[in-house]
Amino acid sequence: MLFFDLILKALFVINGPGAASGLVIDQQYIYTIADNDATLYVYDKKKKKVENIDLKPEIKSQEITKGNKPDFEAITKYEDHIYVVGSGSKENRFDLISYNVNTKEIKNDNYKFLFSKFLEVSQLSEKDFNIEGIVADDNATYFFNRGNGPAKRNGIFRVDGKINDLRNKKVEFFSIELPEITNELTTFSDAILVNGKILFTATVELNSTTYHDGEIKGSIIGELDLETMNVVRWEKIVDNRKIEGLALKKKNKRKYIMYMCEDNDDDSKKATIYQYKYKIKK
Repeated sequence: MLFFDLILKALFVINGPGAASGLVIDQQYIYTIADNDATLYVYDKKKKKVENIDLKPEIKSQEITKGNKPDFEAITKYEDHIYVVGSGSKENRFDLISYNVNTKEIKNDNYKFLFSKFLEVSQLSEKDFNIEGIVADDNATYFFNRGNGPAKRNGIFRVDGKINDLRNKKVEFFSIELPEITNELTTFSDAILVNGKILFTATVELNSTTYHDGEIKGSIIGELDLETMNVVRWEKIVDNRKIEGLALKKKNKRKYIMYMCEDNDDDSKKATIYQYKYKIKK
């Protein structure tokens, strides 16, 4: 299903995050996280400078190993707060951290209670549970499960509540059929809500698990209907990059201008921000 021209353009580099896993942007700032530390990177587009916000002061970045990392894979903005979520793939990855962009206040909540409910409702095994994206609006919060576990189940958890109030709320799980590229199933890597529709990215990473990286075989962008929970459009973005962050820069009647970032799986400590033009289907 080919529905937009492929325009993936490198714009600039943010120093700091070496394994960028999510993006949020506003008029002045780009907020990004990495899955191998506990930092919120705030890039000032006007000053072209990066501020590092320590989300978990008790963890020193230089001491983080692959086993004890908080594995921040999902980020979103709701009202005046940036929310960062751990993947839930291990006991130390249940954080939901909020950062107030006005007061700079940081709050950390343990979401084990919710992730345990997710496993109960979906009947996923712990090895198949891996949150990679989060989307929030005034009615519900959506968590995107990456299907790189043994059962290969991509899915969406829908919680009937605002992101800052998810206790004792109804939880539903929807298995999502994502497309294949190179004869391999793609798996969720990020998602955003635009005009009542879900735009998502997904990747193929051979022999990866919820704990280990694999060989990158490409990334796609697609559109998902929230009413039917079906993928209605998709397009391959790139062959050899793992796109893990997606944000809307601006829009008009013809297209959305998207920003993207990649998890480069190396020690470079640099995140390249890409631009992608998504033509709106009439």
